[in-house]
Amino acid sequence: MTVKTIATPSGADSFASWIDGSWRESDTRYPATNPAEGRPFTDLAAASTDDVDAAVASAGAAFRKTRGARPATRAEWCRSAARALLASHEELAEVLSTEHGKPVAEARGEILFAVRGLEMAAESVLALGGETPHVQDANKRAIVRREGLGVWAVITPWNFPVNIPVEYIGPALASGNAVVWKPAPTTAVVAAKFREILLAADFPQELLQLVITNEVAVASHLVTHPGIAAVGFTGGSGTGQAIAKAAWDKKLLLELGGNSPVVVLGDADLDLAAAAIANAAFWNAGQVCSAAGKVLVAASCADELTRLLATRATDTVLGSPLDPEVTMGPVHLESSIARYDRLIEDARERGADVVTGGERIADQDGFFFPPTVLSSVGRDAALFTEETFGPVASLTVFDDEDDMVAAANAGDFGLVGSLFTTDVSKAFQIGERIDCGLVVVNDTSNYWEYSLPFGGAAGRRSGRGRLGGRWVIDEFSQVKTLVIDVR
Repeated sequence: MTVKTIATPSGADSFASWIDGSWRESDTRYPATNPAEGRPFTDLAAASTDDVDAAVASAGAAFRKTRGARPATRAEWCRSAARALLASHEELAEVLSTEHGKPVAEARGEILFAVRGLEMAAESVLALGGETPHVQDANKRAIVRREGLGVWAVITPWNFPVNIPVEYIGPALASGNAVVWKPAPTTAVVAAKFREILLAADFPQELLQLVITNEVAVASHLVTHPGIAAVGFTGGSGTGQAIAKAAWDKKLLLELGGNSPVVVLGDADLDLAAAAIANAAFWNAGQVCSAAGKVLVAASCADELTRLLATRATDTVLGSPLDPEVTMGPVHLESSIARYDRLIEDARERGADVVTGGERIADQDGFFFPPTVLSSVGRDAALFTEETFGPVASLTVFDDEDDMVAAANAGDFGLVGSLFTTDVSKAFQIGERIDCGLVVVNDTSNYWEYSLPFGGAAGRRSGRGRLGGRWVIDEFSQVKTLVIDVR
């Protein structure tokens, strides 16, 4: 594959941070890699801690200047951003496919979904009202309303480098906040192009600062900065725990890891289940926090489900993400393949069978790993409890439904689960017993819409708070009470 030349943002010599109204260059650079070729295709200017200070100061000034903006005004800011993104979505989709590795159709779908996210943020803030609670003092009147918190540090991952930032940026702007956004270093070209697109939107531009860096120390400086009021983070549970400890004095919104249990009862529609599980395991090359982690299948239908799922795996077309016929591109990071190898080998040593896939594709450039299906995976296998974050579906057979529920709830995660049954009673009874923040019945565990709350169950390692709908507006605002003496 030949990498298409990607122009740097206008006014910038390279892909760089956008801070205080301009592109911020740096003598410190690092490469951006095309995972389909396995080699760098450009480089990026890495921000420093001084750049973070400048970004936080500029965002803080913009917050103070705009904090009186009415909800209708803030809603229009989000709609304007949505229009700008929609107008340039084809260009951004090619950049996203090149730098990330996902097929261009998936990239286009992600960006259009993000457009809807910005529109949803506008709709949600308009529905946000206040209260006038009763007080005992006859001379007092009380008003309770919501207002922005201040400057948010938003740190986003590489698996959905447009949509996940919008999940934070849209509600933040709609709720009256400013944002300093630090994207994943391996998808920072996408971030720079996205920020350039938003320069065409009609909102106070200093409300959204972009800090690009591959240095942990710079990111740590951001989340602990005294000018930051809140931190939003989507990523691994270990990093989320470190952020929670470092930024304990700030508002935290953390969407962390998952190992989604998929329960397939004996009465399930197996064709439907196989299609949904294939989506949950192989879409975006399995690099999704809600991807199918462990498929718990009734013994009566295990063989047939395994056959159907293996067929879908082998029918997947791997190749260049810019080829419209390709249905799965490379995985994003070469280092991920070592984790897949470790998990698969561990499962095999404990009695699992590799039905299809299971090894890196050696005769292709880039980081290609095929859709993989394993059967007879034991509960003692690491695949059963760890987040794979790759195109691997592992099946474990059960004879007892209560045992399946117990297995679904085993482990540290509680983000998303799914259940397949044609019995409505069991859909409620078992669905309510699966300890996840979201349970999807008879569809992929990757199903979600912006109007729905999304986040981990309490007491698990899948995060805190909720993204989505009116719930996220609550996360991005704080209650303010005004008491007036009317005498």
